[in-house]
Amino acid sequence: IVEDYQLPYYNMVTSEPSYEDMLEVVCVKGLRPTVSNRWNSDECLRAMLKLMSECWAHNPASRLTILRVKKTLAKMVESQDMKI
Repeated sequence: IVEDYQLPYYNMVTSEPSYEDMLEVVCVKGLRPTVSNRWNSDECLRAMLKLMSECWAHNPASRLTILRVKKTLAKMVESQDMKI
C-alpha cells in the first residue's frame, strides 16, 4: 500500500507558502507535519517517527543532537540489518 506523496504541512498552508506562513504554523502555533497512522504499524517506521518527533521538539534544548541522531540511525540499521 502506497499513499500519494504530499508535501509536509500540505493541509495547513498553501502549496507555495511564504516564510511568514511557515513561521506562523511551525514557530507560533507549534504544529508539526501530519504523519500517516501506517507508520505505527511497522516497527522500523515507528522508530523513525519517534526519532523525527524528538528532532522537531518545540523546545530547542530538548531536541536531539546530530551525534545522537547519527548513533540512533546506525543502531536502527544494525538492528534491522539494512543498508542506507
